[in-house]
Amino acid sequence: MRTIVVVPREHLKAQVARAMAQSGIELDHDFSNATGALASDVHGAVVTYQQVAFAPRLYRTLAAAPTLVLLDEIHHAGEEATWGQALRDAFGPARYRVALSGTPFRSDGTPIPFVRYDAGVSHADFSYDYAAALRDGVCRALVFPLHGGEAEWISRDGQAMRASFETALERRHESERLRTALTQPAWVGDVLQKAHLKLLALRMSGHPDAGGLVAAMNQDHARFIAELMQRRLGIAPQIVVSDLDDASRRISAFAASRDPWIVAVHMISEGVDIPRLRVGVFASNVVTEMYFRQFCGRFVRTSGHRHDGEAYVYVPDDARIRALAARITLDVRAALRNRTEIPEDVAALADAQRPDRASDEGLYASIHAVATESQTLDFGPLFNPAALEAAPPEPAAVATEPPVVHDGLTQVERKARLRRDLQALVARVSQTFGVDHKWIHATLNERCGGPIATATLAGLEARRRVASAWLAKRAYDGLRDGRRS
Repeated sequence: MRTIVVVPREHLKAQVARAMAQSGIELDHDFSNATGALASDVHGAVVTYQQVAFAPRLYRTLAAAPTLVLLDEIHHAGEEATWGQALRDAFGPARYRVALSGTPFRSDGTPIPFVRYDAGVSHADFSYDYAAALRDGVCRALVFPLHGGEAEWISRDGQAMRASFETALERRHESERLRTALTQPAWVGDVLQKAHLKLLALRMSGHPDAGGLVAAMNQDHARFIAELMQRRLGIAPQIVVSDLDDASRRISAFAASRDPWIVAVHMISEGVDIPRLRVGVFASNVVTEMYFRQFCGRFVRTSGHRHDGEAYVYVPDDARIRALAARITLDVRAALRNRTEIPEDVAALADAQRPDRASDEGLYASIHAVATESQTLDFGPLFNPAALEAAPPEPAAVATEPPVVHDGLTQVERKARLRRDLQALVARVSQTFGVDHKWIHATLNERCGGPIATATLAGLEARRRVASAWLAKRAYDGLRDGRRS
C-alpha cells in the first residue's frame, strides 16, 4: 500500500516523515515533482499542498496504485482557488483518503475539498476533541495565568488614553490597549519573567528539558522579545520567523535540544510537534479562536515523560483572549471533573469575540504599560490539575542492558548522508584517475541500479563500495569519455 501525506508547510515534511518512520512507514520528504518517481525502498512521500497544485496529474498517477492519502490540516486547501480543484483532480480516485483538521471551517466561507456540508456546516465522519483526549490521557491539561495591568497610549485618532485591562473600552481602543501592553518592556518583561520562573520550577520538579514558546506579533516584535529576554533573564532564545531560510532546521534543532525558549511568528502555530513544550506566552494581537487554539495546541501533546503534567499558557487579561481561554478551561473541567455548566459571563464573552488585528494606521503610539500580579483562570470551584488524583509513581526501572540507540533519522535523511559521502568519493575518483564526474556517475548508474535520484539505500551503499574499491585498488574500470577504460 502506497502512502502519500500532504501538509500545509514545507517545514512539516521531515517531522511527519520521522513520526511515520517510528511506525515502520518510510516516506520520502525530499520528493520533487521533477523526479516524478519514488525509490523502491520507500512506502510513499510527504509533500505540500502547493506541490500537488503544481502537478495534480503526477499525483493522480502516483495514487493510481492502491494508495492511502493523508491530508493534514485540509482547511489550507481553500487558501488558493486552484488548490482545492487540484486536490480533487489528484486524489479524487484514490482508494483511501483521510482528511484531518482541527478547524474544519474557513472564515472566508471557501468550501474545503472532500468535506461534507449541510446548510454550510461541515460534518465529520469521526470527531475527537480536546475533552476526549484529556479523558484518554493523551493530552495535557492547560492552565491559563492571566496578566492584567494598566496601559497608556495615543489612540489612532490622536486621543490620549490610559486604562487598565479591567476597563471596558470600544473595540478599537481595546485592540490598542492590548498592543500597547505587548510592546512595552515593563509589561512584557514582567510576564516573561514569571513564565520563566514557572519553566525553571517544572525543570527542577522532574522535567529537566521542559521548554517554552512565545508567540510574537511580527518579526520585529519577535526580535524585541528576544532582546528583552536576554536583558531580563540572561536567556538567548531561538528565533524562528518565516523569512529565515533555515527556519525548519531551527525548529528541529530546538525540539531535539534542552534549550529553554523559542520565539516565533506563526511558524509554530500549527502542526509542529515539540512535546517538551510546557510553558507558553501568548504575546500576539491575533485574537481569533482558530489561531489561539492552534497556539495552545503546541502545549497539550504529552511527551511520555514521567513528570509530564499540566502546561501553562500566560496570556494578557484582555476580555477577548480571556473568553478564548475560558472555553478551553471549561473543556478541561468537563473532561476531568465531569462538570459542563457554563457561567453566563463566560458565554457572553465568547459570543462577543471575533477576529481582530490591530493596525498601524493613524496616530496610534504606545507610551507605557505595567503588569499586575497574575491570577489563574478559574470558574466555579478552584481547578488545580496538580491536585487531581494520580496513580502512584512507578518505581524507577533498573537497566540490565545498555539501551538501544536509534539514529532518529528517516530513510531519506540516511540517503542524504550517503549521497554526501558518495559525492566526496566521486570527487576523489575523478581527481585520482582524471575522469569526468559524469562518466563516473554513469558507470555507477549502470552497475548499481539506475539514477541516483531514485536509488534505494542499498543501491547507494553499493555505489559507495564500488567507488571505495576503485580508490583502494588504485584502478578505475568504468566509463571514460563514453568508452570503457
